[in-house]
Amino acid sequence: MKFTIEVNDPVHGFIGLTDIESKIIDSGPYQRLRRIKQLSGGHFVYPTAEHTRFGHCIGALYLAGLMGRRLLGKIGLGDDSLQEVRIAGLLHDIGHGPFSHVFEEALIEKRGMNHEDVTEWIILESELGELLEDGGVSKKRIANLVRGRRKKKTDAITSGIVAGQIDADKMDYLIRDSFYCGVSYGLVDIHRLISSLEVSADSELEFALAARGALESFLVARYEMFLNVYYHKTVRSVEVMLVKLMNAADSVLGLTDFETPEEFLVLDDMSLISRIRRIDPSESEDAAEASRMVNLLDSRVLYKSAFEKVLHTEDRFVSKVLTKRKVRESIEEEIAEKAKVNPEDVIVDVPTLPSVPYNPHQHNPMEIRIYEMIEGKRVSRNLSDLSNIADMMKVYFDLIRVYTFDRHRKEVEKAARAIFQEVPDAALIHM
Repeated sequence: MKFTIEVNDPVHGFIGLTDIESKIIDSGPYQRLRRIKQLSGGHFVYPTAEHTRFGHCIGALYLAGLMGRRLLGKIGLGDDSLQEVRIAGLLHDIGHGPFSHVFEEALIEKRGMNHEDVTEWIILESELGELLEDGGVSKKRIANLVRGRRKKKTDAITSGIVAGQIDADKMDYLIRDSFYCGVSYGLVDIHRLISSLEVSADSELEFALAARGALESFLVARYEMFLNVYYHKTVRSVEVMLVKLMNAADSVLGLTDFETPEEFLVLDDMSLISRIRRIDPSESEDAAEASRMVNLLDSRVLYKSAFEKVLHTEDRFVSKVLTKRKVRESIEEEIAEKAKVNPEDVIVDVPTLPSVPYNPHQHNPMEIRIYEMIEGKRVSRNLSDLSNIADMMKVYFDLIRVYTFDRHRKEVEKAARAIFQEVPDAALIHM
């Protein structure tokens, strides 16, 4: 593989790029990622968390390349496949909208699309597809890799590098976000993890038992980053307000009404806020709401957390029910009635994730495959069989918070505490 240029990354050092990778980075769709922050609300808490999807995706390309060099030769694949996985790492976030996952919430609500759907659409239908095909790379192949699809046996490895349990994306964002936030939660020995990767007898990714410590550190780091950075109470307050802003502005500006990749690609953090600032608040209730939210964010007048409860459950059903919009709205109304405040001033936020990265291709999706050498033979195992930490983390993590404005904080806290604590945890579902 011939590199034609190097870029200096503060996390990984110098990263070599091939000719086609350089052309992708110089394209309009990729340059747009400079204008989309990696952590939509993170800089409200961590002032230096101003980094963007642009740098993260180059980091994912680099780590995908390291993983590919480690694994692809073992399954009979060469530089062409290595180039594919690197490009897939580079393009895996190309479909993120303004403020990343915040826009995704509105998009799912209105169009039933997530950022992965948009990513595939852009790769196949925008100028990126033509650029790939002109460079001898199949755009359909890249779209399949980004989506983690398995079209042939070796795709368990190639797709796993880009969209797997412990993939290039997760490794990069943990250490990159830690670096830019100035915290130590996400520091992981990624090179130890990569050097321990092997291909199992049934063509799946697995790690050497000797890397158990690095794997445990990865799981703990991911958990701590979500608890202390991604789900920080103030970060989520900003994101909750951005969601309200986005939904109100969508009805006025038609943000999710795009029909072509070109219409979508004009949307970024700066262009969105600029358009919202030009809304006439007297136009409608939604216009007034959008203007109100952008003014509050400009002044850093944020929702305050009045109540918080952390749930760890082995039941995915509980997590799914808690995140349903109608369920949250019913709880908001109940709290508002008890606190004697306007229901619009009460927000129930329930971010959730599996504590162990999810692998839908496994019978037990929260298991990480490892192997140990016994009498000179490789024996495949599950990490939780040999790690108490991994075993204890096979749960869903739900963080229930109730937000309101500072003037209602005491009343809402009292009401939320009464409602959430008058029944046992197992019954905290409003149907």
